[in-house]
Amino acid sequence: MIKNPSFTIYNASAGSGKTFTLVKEYLKVLFTSNNPEKFKHILAITFTNKAVAEMKERVIEALKLFSDDTILINPNSMFNTICEELEMAPKVIHNKSKIILDSIIFNYAAFDISTIDGFTHKLIRTFAHDLKLPLNFEVELDQDALLNEAVDSLIAKAGTNKALTNILVEFAIEKADDDKSWDIALDLSKISKLLVNENDIPFIETLKEKTFKDFITLKAQLKKDIKLTENNIVENAESVLTLINEAGLEHSDFSRSTLPNHFKKAAQLNLYGLYNNNLEENIVERKNIYPKKTNPTLADTIEAILPEIEITYKTIKAQVYHLLFLKNFHKNITPLSVLNAINNELTLLKEEQNKMLISEFNTIISNQIKGQPTPFIYERIGEKFRHYFIDEFQDTSIKQWENLIPLLSNSLSTENGSTMLVGDAKQAIYRWRGGKAEQFIGLFNNDNPFHIEKHVENLPTNYRSYKEIVKFNNSFFKFLSNHVFNNKDYATLYENAHQNTFIENTGYVEITFLDLDKTDDRDVCFTTATLEKINTCINNGFSLKDICILVRKKKEGVAIANYLSENEIPIVSSETLLISNSQEVNFVINFLKLLVQPKNLEIKVLVLNYLTSLLNIENKHQFFSTHLELPLHKLFKSFENYNIYLKNNLLQLPLYDLVETIIRNFGLSKTSNAYIQFFLDFVLEFSQKKGSDVPAFLELYEKKKDSLSIVSPKGKNAVQIMTIHKSKGLEFPVVIFPYADLDIYNEVDAKQWYELNPKQYQGFTHTLLNYNKDFEHFGEEGYQIYNQHEAELELDNINLLYVALTRAVEQLYVISKKDISSKGDVNKKRYSGLFINFLEHVNLWNNSQLKYYFGNPTKTSENVVLQDNMQTQKMFISTAKEEHNIKVVTKSGFLWNTNQHKAIEKGNLVHNIMSQIKTTNDVDFVINDFLNTSVINHEQANELREIVKQIVNHPLLEKYFTSNDTIYNERDIITKEGMILRPDRININSKNEVTIIDYKTGSENKKHVQQLQDYQDVLENMQLIVKHKVLVYIDDRVTIKKL
Repeated sequence: MIKNPSFTIYNASAGSGKTFTLVKEYLKVLFTSNNPEKFKHILAITFTNKAVAEMKERVIEALKLFSDDTILINPNSMFNTICEELEMAPKVIHNKSKIILDSIIFNYAAFDISTIDGFTHKLIRTFAHDLKLPLNFEVELDQDALLNEAVDSLIAKAGTNKALTNILVEFAIEKADDDKSWDIALDLSKISKLLVNENDIPFIETLKEKTFKDFITLKAQLKKDIKLTENNIVENAESVLTLINEAGLEHSDFSRSTLPNHFKKAAQLNLYGLYNNNLEENIVERKNIYPKKTNPTLADTIEAILPEIEITYKTIKAQVYHLLFLKNFHKNITPLSVLNAINNELTLLKEEQNKMLISEFNTIISNQIKGQPTPFIYERIGEKFRHYFIDEFQDTSIKQWENLIPLLSNSLSTENGSTMLVGDAKQAIYRWRGGKAEQFIGLFNNDNPFHIEKHVENLPTNYRSYKEIVKFNNSFFKFLSNHVFNNKDYATLYENAHQNTFIENTGYVEITFLDLDKTDDRDVCFTTATLEKINTCINNGFSLKDICILVRKKKEGVAIANYLSENEIPIVSSETLLISNSQEVNFVINFLKLLVQPKNLEIKVLVLNYLTSLLNIENKHQFFSTHLELPLHKLFKSFENYNIYLKNNLLQLPLYDLVETIIRNFGLSKTSNAYIQFFLDFVLEFSQKKGSDVPAFLELYEKKKDSLSIVSPKGKNAVQIMTIHKSKGLEFPVVIFPYADLDIYNEVDAKQWYELNPKQYQGFTHTLLNYNKDFEHFGEEGYQIYNQHEAELELDNINLLYVALTRAVEQLYVISKKDISSKGDVNKKRYSGLFINFLEHVNLWNNSQLKYYFGNPTKTSENVVLQDNMQTQKMFISTAKEEHNIKVVTKSGFLWNTNQHKAIEKGNLVHNIMSQIKTTNDVDFVINDFLNTSVINHEQANELREIVKQIVNHPLLEKYFTSNDTIYNERDIITKEGMILRPDRININSKNEVTIIDYKTGSENKKHVQQLQDYQDVLENMQLIVKHKVLVYIDDRVTIKKL
């Protein structure tokens, strides 16, 4: 039996049988052991749940096939390969397969194939006590939602913290001065994402000890530096203009007055595009400075002053880029200054909600294993696993790899341990979330973190694609390796990307260029061309389900999805079928908003507008004028004329029942509607976690509506539309790639960390800057960052192109743009230019030809008969619960023995005590009553007495607890619409003037203000005059907010 190397790295290009190799090597470990439960000592890690499911399925399917007696008569390629490589008899493999399969089925929980996030989660959950983490923490996958909540919480504190308030106000003013929206929430939400980005965390650590005062001091210094640098630029530029003048020269003596105009712009601080010309080269080389016919004496005069002009030019240029650096630095100070404050709010929210962010896992493990030879959290798990398989290694982040090294090292140090890494640096397209292709490039070259020899293997053959597709990609990416990359390692990666063909069928590649001008609608042209390719494929015998359209951006997918739907082409897309595109869903959302804000005419207009369509109203003007001013209860009554019956107590229904009632009573879904069904699933999920808080649901929907989409079932005969990122690891008979004109170097809101001299900048070691081409001139540090960043953009976007062009099995259609300027220059920064340059390189380009093809467009694969086994639910089934005749009585306890439980209990006790207190004289009596009835203990009594006294004796509240007002505590008020409102306390004086007091725990929230407004509205309908509204926030201290 041949012994496999312990540490193996597979460099697996697209379609090279990576999963086949993984499954084969996994099975080999099982078959070489006499222990049928050997799988319990193997851990396979990949990056998506889909990949996990596929690998588990492939292992089980292989064992099932190997267990079948027919495998000995008709062995498949994997069975033969395993027998050969292990030098084992087929009968032995067959018998072992039966035993191993039974063992896995009976111990399926120990069949450890997991995502890397799943593995780290399991690790942290297992060792939560050792890591001093709450044992029942909840993992928050929607990190953006929690970050936005933290930002909202911070902004709500404006006014309570002077330093914070000043910073936020100044930031809003700065934005307004830049002609941008003064709303700072979006900017703070963007900057808050740094807190959960693994690439940024080390730099954020350098700012943790910095206070608001430190940032204010730094900002003041930068303002001075900016002013000083501007003065220096102006002074130097004017000195050149003076020099020209004193030499007796006119500006017109210079070619097109270019040189003096340059210094005039600099003197006016008109710096935009100042160096987008050849002036510096001309000055240095003493050419094209003045017309060739210039008088020799005049020319000598100009030549005489050019050395001084050259020195000043370079001095000013350095000062200009220093100024741009300072302004960039200054612009990012305010967002950075509040990062710590946002992080503090985030920490509080995580504690309150008992949550952990999934992005924290790697950092927690990293902090625990740092500097330890055998980290304790790996000791026990290291004894369990002996063999490790890591798939898609190119997507592994630095921290993930550093965390895995001790575990793998422990395995490799044992006699029978092994590690296998599989990846392809050409398919690394997740740098933005921490993936580092350079790690894998290093590993299959010279890097090795272990004290054991590594064995590197290339998988050279493409088993996926037909011959012409493989040949085209070989030729195209070989060309790119010599014409795109500035980094030698990246160029070498594609230089060696050649694949052997396996499938002998010809296949087909077609590149189409759209000749667009400025007046053409880009989306119309690309979507029309896409539909033409689909029809071509259908005419060639392909089914709709054979076709996949790949796009770079979701908005491109939406444009194609809409156009194909208009042309009655069935589509499947989890990313483009947003439920917010449904008119019915939008109506339900607007109706819920109307229930919460019954006086909001804008929302009422949206509701009525949809109803004009639903009810086929011909006279829309009359419909609006009749219904717009009606109060809610009368509006509902008027709907009865259209056989729509609604109760006035809708808001008393549980949220899911409320939404279902709206859908049912308005008849929004007479047949099964996928949009509505998925929306109901979202409502149910919210209800199970958050209850029936309608405003909170609406707030969450607004935040998530751009990502909530229908997940269509497999097997449907429809064209698939997906982003390139989602297509990785998949294959399709036909791929259409429209919008293939991506700008390789274009980024949105790109940022880069920049190292500072702490002595020069108030002790700050790093800052965050907006990335742009100016970086090249920000000193040596900026120059290195610029070159690295541009090189990474080249690799990442060529990788994206590689993934797109290697998904096709039989036919590939690329739809690009004829990107050639009027001067005949090809735009080499875009995919379109790369395709044109390639066609020129292979002598195929013809300026009047827009379509190029390789291979034969005739379909050669066998037709697969479509078996539609899908059961389609044609009816929308919904029954009012009154018709169910089911009554359920339940009482549950939640959150026992947690901080959250204690906080809720404390808030409830304060509410209960205050509900029985009318004046300060009642305090001791009520507390003692709670004590005597064993509702609270002595320790709680002392704490609660102190809180209650802070409330009743507060300078802003004491008059309400000593007056002769009529007091109503916790009294129900029924509105005309049937809603039940219950203010905590109402004081009514002899003049019928009302003060509303409401007690709250936790942080301030705009919903609290809306709640008091609802109380005011109903009290004013009762002919009472609301004079004051007071929110009393009870936490560690009592805070009063008068409205």
